[in-house]
Amino acid sequence: NALALLAGSSTEIAEVCALEGGELRRLSHQNDALLGELQLAITEDFTSKSKDGTVVNGLMVKPASFTLGKRYPTLLIIHGGPNGQDQHNFSFDREFYAANGYVILAINYRGSSGRGSAFQKAIYADWGHKEVIDLLGAVDQAVASGVADSDRLGIGGWSYGGILTDYTIATDKRFKAAVSGAGTVSYT
Repeated sequence: NALALLAGSSTEIAEVCALEGGELRRLSHQNDALLGELQLAITEDFTSKSKDGTVVNGLMVKPASFTLGKRYPTLLIIHGGPNGQDQHNFSFDREFYAANGYVILAINYRGSSGRGSAFQKAIYADWGHKEVIDLLGAVDQAVASGVADSDRLGIGGWSYGGILTDYTIATDKRFKAAVSGAGTVSYT
């Protein structure tokens, strides 16, 4: 018995594969030529601790030319949902930003899926609080690690990511630029 599915990774655009006996076998190669021409970003697991002690996971995406000891302009890109999650999949946006010299933080704040029911329900009836603590803790960790330049930080997101962008910039002035899409802001 075999099953056909799409499978990819941070450095592979999803392709059609067969799952046979627990092993994946690629059936399509639509993106091989394109990917062979590109220098792709370095995508790593990233873990930080929020000020209340909560351990938060996500991704740090670095330019292909990343140099240890150099501080980079850093973008905190917030996923929507809130019950979405950032994962090791090919992301044109993350690749584009990294190709232009940015480090990207993609953080699975409380409310995100993938860490169990209690983690996902932690923000029930309390939007804009624990998630912001988690996001700022991740930025603090990226700065403390010597990767993020604290004078060149940006933030943005779409939908619930836009809502969290608004919550964050309303309470913290460290970000030099912000893009909030499809959030809920009152312009009175």
